[in-house]
Formats: sequence, structure tokens, C-alpha cells
Amino acid sequence: MSPEDEATAHLLVTAAFHDAAARADEQGDPSIGDFSRAVLRQFEEHQHLEGALYAVVMRYAQEHASPEDVAALRRWMGEVTGS
Repeated sequence: MSPEDEATAHLLVTAAFHDAAARADEQGDPSIGDFSRAVLRQFEEHQHLEGALYAVVMRYAQEHASPEDVAALRRWMGEVTGS
């Protein structure tokens, strides 16, 4: 995994949960907004996600990112999850 892959992955994680929080706030769902912000805080502190949250980020990336960025995210996920 290159430093560029890691940087791209971190940007996609941040974007995914920032967008989720903003969307939840717009829809008046504070519990989802609070959860998304908590995930971001934990990620910033520990630099990893838990379980199914990786799938959330991948889904976001597939909808919003370039194929190259999705590939970088896959490499990063493989490295940090050992799969």
C-alpha cells in the first residue's frame, strides 16, 4: 500500500461519514448524524473502522469516486483488514 492509497482511503472515509451526517441533519435524523460524527472522531483517533463500516465506505466510493480511487481504497482495506 502506498502513502497515496492511504491518503485516498482516508479522504473517502471522511467524505462518506461527513456526507452521511450532513444528509441525516437535513432529514432531521439526529441519531444517524451523531453516529456518523462519532465514527469520524473514532477514525481520526485510531485510523481504522469496525466491521461493516468498511462496506459503507466502499459503497460510497463506488457511487462517488473514480475507479482509481476505488482501487486505492480496496488496497488500503486489504492492508488494514488483512484480507
